[in-house]
Amino acid sequence: MKLATPPFQCAQDRKFLRDRIVMRSPVRPVADAPSSIITDTSSPAVEDVAVYEYSSDEISSAVERFGALLRTSMDLPVLLQAVCGQIVATIPSADMAGVTVLSVDSNPPETVARTDERALDVDVDQYRANEGPCLEAARAGQVVRVRVDDAARKWPVFASNVAGMGVASYLSAPLTTDEQHVGALNLYSYSDHGFSEIDEVLLQVFVAAVEGAVWNARRAQQWRTEVDGLHEAMRSRAVIEQAKGVLMALHGIDDVRAFEMLVEQSQQRNIRVCVLAAELVGSLTTR
Repeated sequence: MKLATPPFQCAQDRKFLRDRIVMRSPVRPVADAPSSIITDTSSPAVEDVAVYEYSSDEISSAVERFGALLRTSMDLPVLLQAVCGQIVATIPSADMAGVTVLSVDSNPPETVARTDERALDVDVDQYRANEGPCLEAARAGQVVRVRVDDAARKWPVFASNVAGMGVASYLSAPLTTDEQHVGALNLYSYSDHGFSEIDEVLLQVFVAAVEGAVWNARRAQQWRTEVDGLHEAMRSRAVIEQAKGVLMALHGIDDVRAFEMLVEQSQQRNIRVCVLAAELVGSLTTR
């Protein structure tokens, strides 16, 4: 499936981001975070997040670059790979990114895009432990933002598995690509300052844009499939009517009996009526 022309309205998103970011104070305690954020407020260190102050120009440029990326026609895996790279380039705290997908059929989780193999290693350790930020974001449908100390308390097996990798902060946002899959877009940082609420806002806007692009592409594909089916039905009906006319002229029968003869012959030969009708019409035109 190729994606093109998603509903990513740059002006609206720039205003949304300015409202949420430009006028916000540099540091905001996690205790005041929205209820949609899964985080561990018991850790005093979480309040000491060093917030990168984005300028309005940076926000505008980031939104426009991302919009241009989504307007480019590309297959979904290629798009997700490009999105990972774009987000790492946009959010200073992010050192690597990946996309996790879970199937409703209980198939094992899968990383379908990532910036490098280190992100894959972190994901795989979550899958093995059956716990971690990306799995929690995908399953709960909520943003997960934690530091390494919080991760050790929430997911001890996973934290033990990745202890030597140097990842100090995690940010994951739920991502839905279709009715059969849920997932998460995951950011990892080697900095122990952690991700800020501003980073969350950016990530959520980007995720919403990706979901819109996927939805639009699927609707467009369904529309093309329906139109193709309609055209095929019209062609089949036309050739069947021609074949009926031939049989009526040859045998002096009405149109009902002519269609019955086509059905009987198609059953005997085990082929579709329209195929049989095309053969009959074709045999006359080649004589």
